[in-house]
Amino acid sequence: MRYKVRYLTFSLLFLVIFMLIIPLASAKPRDSYLVDFIYSEQVGDEGFGNSYQETAQALEILNHFNLFTVEGLFGVENKVDIPTLRDYLDGKLTEMFDEENVDLYDLYGILKSLTYLNYVIDSGLSLDIYGYINATGHVSGGFAPTNTSKAVNVVSTFYAYQIYDLLEVDMPNQTIHTNWILSCNNIDGGYGSNSTLSSTLLTTYQAVILINELTGSVDNLANKTATLEYLTSFYISDTTDINNYGGYLPDITALNVLLSSSFICLNSTGLIDSNELHQVPTVNMVLSRQNFLDGGFSDKITGYDQELSSITTTYYAFKILYSFDSLHLLNEEIFMVEFSYIMLIIVLSAVGILAFVAYWIWRKRRI
Repeated sequence: MRYKVRYLTFSLLFLVIFMLIIPLASAKPRDSYLVDFIYSEQVGDEGFGNSYQETAQALEILNHFNLFTVEGLFGVENKVDIPTLRDYLDGKLTEMFDEENVDLYDLYGILKSLTYLNYVIDSGLSLDIYGYINATGHVSGGFAPTNTSKAVNVVSTFYAYQIYDLLEVDMPNQTIHTNWILSCNNIDGGYGSNSTLSSTLLTTYQAVILINELTGSVDNLANKTATLEYLTSFYISDTTDINNYGGYLPDITALNVLLSSSFICLNSTGLIDSNELHQVPTVNMVLSRQNFLDGGFSDKITGYDQELSSITTTYYAFKILYSFDSLHLLNEEIFMVEFSYIMLIIVLSAVGILAFVAYWIWRKRRI
């Protein structure tokens, strides 16, 4: 009898320790963890994350994997209620123009999201959008963030072009806007947000994209060679820097590469000279950023600490892998910490049963 009590006590202690120190984990493909993370960021029927841009990014990923619906225990399950989300975004779009409170960044995010939801823009609303975008353009070139602002910049010009593209119409006065963008070039080869500002990676990337789209070739950049040198200067080629090797710094003073800056650099660099890309180290860097806590991707911005994932960082990881035709690498099965209510119930039930049996044996011995 004493042996049985000791055995049950030992088993109970083992299960408690197991539950406390052994993480519940499972092996699944990387892309399954990624998609589960995107689902977890859904905000009711109002999209994903914290912005219309994140909603568009999430929908693009789910659309690529064809996972708006999944097979569940009781048949097909709608993970994204397309009609409801479409109506919500359509209402926000209409509200923007009814209240005359339009921002190009939000407008682009809504329109981009709707492209994945089988949405057809009403002809009247389409004309309103077209007229508004035209009103944000300036006669000397460039676009402002609103139709009441004169502060033209490369970022607003980039989103204006993207909105024209979504409306399937040409940007008017392309030569004037092209010349204005070229005037934002700096001696370091990069582009500022206007002709008086210093170069940044974001505005350089957007300028490269715009010049390529508006003129048909990056050869029309103000100084293609200098721009290439500017972009590649942010690449980390030091193989001993295991946390950053293969990525691109967001600026020259940064300590860690970011997924956003890596996407920006490799895409604009690839347009100028794809031979300057480094596929294997860059892809390995991206895969190393998949977060074992939630399955998304995150940046390491505080030393070696793993940060929480976001839709945006996950999106940039997805786009980098897509650019290198390496999304198949997400089929690799890996173990990650994954909380499971089923496993928790099983463990707690086993603990409860053993505790009851131990107590029953103890009571029986007393009697």
